[in-house]
Amino acid sequence: MRVRILKPSAGIIERVSLSSLLPGLTYELPESLGTFLVGKRTAEEVVPTPGIVVPLDNPDAFHQIIGGVTVLHPREQTGDRPRRQPARKKKMQK
Repeated sequence: MRVRILKPSAGIIERVSLSSLLPGLTYELPESLGTFLVGKRTAEEVVPTPGIVVPLDNPDAFHQIIGGVTVLHPREQTGDRPRRQPARKKKMQK
């Protein structure tokens, strides 16, 4: 059963730690656990549509989804160098 978690929960049911289910994310859960969470109003059932589903058997899935993002300073992104100041003309001495 596919559910979207609405509120955080605590405890372990069917060898699943409820605290690892993050609000706002969609999970594919065993039918009995999904029904339990929907009954507690902790989750809502989601009609299967294409999207990101976090599998319970991969504990690193959430970090893989959001991980690996690096923010660079705009100058580093484009490889631009700082703008050079134009050379000043020397005054001639008499």
